[in-house]
Amino acid sequence: MIVTTSRKPGRKTRSFVKILSAYMNWKYVPRGKMSLEEIFSISPEIALVEEIKGNPSILRIFKNSLEVLRLRFNLAKSVKVKMDDSPVFFSGKLSFDPSLLGAVPSNIAGEKIKRKIKARGEIVKEVIAGKKKGRKFLNFTYRGKTVIFLYLDKRH
Repeated sequence: MIVTTSRKPGRKTRSFVKILSAYMNWKYVPRGKMSLEEIFSISPEIALVEEIKGNPSILRIFKNSLEVLRLRFNLAKSVKVKMDDSPVFFSGKLSFDPSLLGAVPSNIAGEKIKRKIKARGEIVKEVIAGKKKGRKFLNFTYRGKTVIFLYLDKRH
């Protein structure tokens, strides 16, 4: 999957997208003057990060030029860490399918793989979904440490 930004992203958005792309094993393509059609010619699966008032706030996932997921979020924390390309696992209740993001699906087979790897202590990248003070969140952890922490909008 390719991840890109709006046309003129701010510094926070660019650094967030670079961290997110490394975490999710996506390829980051700086948008520049490219239209969405030009980006779709590179790959049929696109993740687009948009900003509100200079802060990354919306993640839109496209498959074959159709929007399949829109997440509105508030970025609470992002830390630049050197990461490997190990698979991403999701934990907790989500209102969307994590395979849309290119993660290991949370079906029966995916959960079986996750249990085996967790028993060996080899889960490196895990996204934990939960609720804190009535707000839903996603906590992206790498080797047990938080790399990205997002509060989701109330609709998700």
